[in-house]
Amino acid sequence: MKPVRVAILGASEIAFRRFLPAIQKDPRFEYVGVAYYRDQDIGKAQSFKSQYGGEVFLGFERVLQDPTIDAVYVPQPPALHYQYGKAVLEANKNLFMEKPFTTSLAWSQELVDEAKTKHLAVTENYMFRFHKQIEEFLKIAKSGILGRIDHYEVRFSFPLRQQNDFRYLKALGGGALLDCGGYTIMLTDILIGGDGVLQPNKPVFEKGFEVDMKGSGKIVSRSGSSSCSFSYSMDDEYACYAKAFGSEGVLVAPRVLTASCDFDVKFQLYKQDGLTLMKEIEVGTDDSFLKSLNNFYEAINSPDNREANYSRILKQAQFIEQMQTFGGLK
Repeated sequence: MKPVRVAILGASEIAFRRFLPAIQKDPRFEYVGVAYYRDQDIGKAQSFKSQYGGEVFLGFERVLQDPTIDAVYVPQPPALHYQYGKAVLEANKNLFMEKPFTTSLAWSQELVDEAKTKHLAVTENYMFRFHKQIEEFLKIAKSGILGRIDHYEVRFSFPLRQQNDFRYLKALGGGALLDCGGYTIMLTDILIGGDGVLQPNKPVFEKGFEVDMKGSGKIVSRSGSSSCSFSYSMDDEYACYAKAFGSEGVLVAPRVLTASCDFDVKFQLYKQDGLTLMKEIEVGTDDSFLKSLNNFYEAINSPDNREANYSRILKQAQFIEQMQTFGGLK
């Protein structure tokens, strides 16, 4: 089969640092080039060509109108995802969207409906979910070594970034919920087993910022047998973990959402007090971005995988919408 020819809309940092190194490992994809539309981005776009080859396109329309391009990666700020996602699908190209898919359930539903009509693949790039540590964490937690599982916890927080970062700009789809919050909600849903009910808390706003800066909530299984609390923040010390609390011990995955392809993952197993370390568990390295691309390739070529991605995107959008509505963010 011919490789899937992929182009990028925008010379973003994540495209340069994560997407292109991953795509060059997979011969089923062919990188075509990167498009830019602002004069100040030409230098960044040229660095893409110097490092990874491909073309530099002035204007996104050059990519959308090229009939030889099969798929497009959109790593724009969240508020632009609907606009460019719609343009990609209207151009009959498969869509690899950086998270969140869009900033509203209605927009996500519209894009998914468009993709379904045209039998196009769409992916929301929460790449962490493909890392082997997720499956390993659940396997260990349910193995009996922790005793009876009482509760799970997920947290993702980081310190303040530069003031002009899009995460703090409402017009660009900023806010903690749409940024780090989405990670914690998706992982919480996975840990609960996909049948949970969301119990949101009010978002936290801070003086000097126009967007939500922190948030939290819980998802409880419909049977009531398990629950997972989640919290997230764009103004706290760095934390990125999942914990499983059992009657006999506590399991901690300390880089559960952000492990790079060369990060050697190790879990910690503590006694029930959560302080006494019993042992470390080697998990190893994994390339979650490459696996996310593999998911995209499979969705392009398989109706069942396309449907699975449609459902995953809409479920996440529904959770985000519930958080937005409860917190007055809409």
